[in-house]
Amino acid sequence: MEPILDRNSARSVLRAKAWGAARKQTEALLSNSSSAGEPARLATEAEQLAQRALASVAPRAIEDPNAIGWPVPACKAGCHYCCFEQVNVTPPEVFALVDHMEVNWPAGKRRSFHRKLRAAAEKSRDLDHDGYFAARIPCPLLDPQGRCSAYEVRPLMCRAYNSLDVKACEEAAKNAHKSAYERGVRTNGTIHGIMDGVFGGLQEALRKAGLQDFLPNLTVALNQALERPDLRSQWLAGKRVFR
Repeated sequence: MEPILDRNSARSVLRAKAWGAARKQTEALLSNSSSAGEPARLATEAEQLAQRALASVAPRAIEDPNAIGWPVPACKAGCHYCCFEQVNVTPPEVFALVDHMEVNWPAGKRRSFHRKLRAAAEKSRDLDHDGYFAARIPCPLLDPQGRCSAYEVRPLMCRAYNSLDVKACEEAAKNAHKSAYERGVRTNGTIHGIMDGVFGGLQEALRKAGLQDFLPNLTVALNQALERPDLRSQWLAGKRVFR
């Protein structure tokens, strides 16, 4: 008989399983010549794996969270207190965003977005996580209604972040000068753990393949990818092209 795990231990197990599954999946994709040259697919597959893992843990969480005792995130469309955080990301996630824009956004919208993105990247280039939040730099992907304009392909760390209390998010925004630890917001740890595990597994597989695996600032990385069309091929060649 398997031992009964407490909630924190169970979450650790889920995170580890998600990590291992994402690592194996990414390694398999990288070894396949037909998909190795499509870095955005690595991110798409990782995100789909994370959603399947979440659904397997709580299949009714979306339809009726209260029915299974699921701590219900208070996040709603248009609520964007957390969209002033510095977002950690992997290169495939950046390329997935670029591809999404090229396919779904008209040229005028892309140009307008890039101007806004470039300005935000200049402001945030030398900031650490706490400095970024304190500077109150909104994510350039926010639309005028405060919603994510690329929600379908948002990074794993955006998917991981959630809050159980909107008021706590509002207070954190009012105290932006405090450290992330001091302004901590209670989250659904299962969601965060699974997304963080998949992110870690993706990152590990990229690192083992000799590819740059971690970027601390989505805003800066996305701006670099849009300004340098050759960045993708250079990254696939194993060069550390993101700065």
